[in-house]
Amino acid sequence: MRHIGFNEILKDYLDNNTISNKEFASRIGITPKHLIDILSGKSELTLPVIESISIVTNIPMNNIIEIEKNYHMEENINSFLKNNNITLSQYLNKFSYKNIKDKKWINFVYEDNKIDILMDILKYLRVKDPDRLYSIDKKIMYKSKNDKPELLMLWLERCYRISQEQEVKEYKKENINDIVKYILDSANKNIFNEKELINTFNNYGIKLVIEDDLKGSKIRGAFKVNKNTPVIYLTHKHKRIADIYFALLHELAHCKSNFNEARASNIVSYNDIGNEEKADTTALNWMVDEKYYQEILNNSNYDINKEKKYPKSFVIYRLALDKKIDYSSLEYQKYNFILQKS
Repeated sequence: MRHIGFNEILKDYLDNNTISNKEFASRIGITPKHLIDILSGKSELTLPVIESISIVTNIPMNNIIEIEKNYHMEENINSFLKNNNITLSQYLNKFSYKNIKDKKWINFVYEDNKIDILMDILKYLRVKDPDRLYSIDKKIMYKSKNDKPELLMLWLERCYRISQEQEVKEYKKENINDIVKYILDSANKNIFNEKELINTFNNYGIKLVIEDDLKGSKIRGAFKVNKNTPVIYLTHKHKRIADIYFALLHELAHCKSNFNEARASNIVSYNDIGNEEKADTTALNWMVDEKYYQEILNNSNYDINKEKKYPKSFVIYRLALDKKIDYSSLEYQKYNFILQKS
């Protein structure tokens, strides 16, 4: 289905109602020349003119605006596709739209029409054309060349919409210490309760969203500041208890060190450890203090089974990360256990 501009509909209206251009122009308060330019598509409709047309024709303003919006959006899409030498199908596939449909992130109005599907996606992302999408993408920090920007933007938007439903208390810098203590206490008890975790973060002034990503994406998490409220997004990629707590602590490290930068950017983390060394180091030291960890490494008689000071899952995670034990070892499987789906 090709979207037409409202000028085409207005032409039919004038013909069907046998109204001359001169009379109609007089009724809506513009010159006949201006009306001719509107009907020919040389002049765009302004809100005052749309309001006048709505009064005279009894066509709701919202209908006129929606028709014009869809027409111009389709024009922008076709221009983008032509400039980038890509077909509509090829570009639409970059958004993994079938995956979006299965997850019910977007309610596609016309599921059999690819241009309408793409328009629904752009509206969901709150941009008027594809070029604007990549302008926003440039504001993302720590991007991976291997990741897919279209999937990233969809996931960030999904998380943003969920975060808008959360109410948080005032955030203070010292709250991070309390949150880290809460995480250590939970890990010591081998507890990972997603709902309770989100409530705790909200009570300390941070929005937290844990949401499935899209197939083909390598996103681990993201950190952003909306006005003065820190926001953390995590994916469900993390299957083991220490893995997801490490990812969470990594984003908290950004909250501690990159608060001001995140006011204007999404700071995105990816699955490859070491991509952001400073945040990784802070997170690992929160999990197990570096001095204590070195004592473990220097103790040839260290027994993880007798560990009491730090969560066993965190100690075993660091040991495996440093290749002191194998990920396939019985100790690793036992203490950094796979979380049960709730």
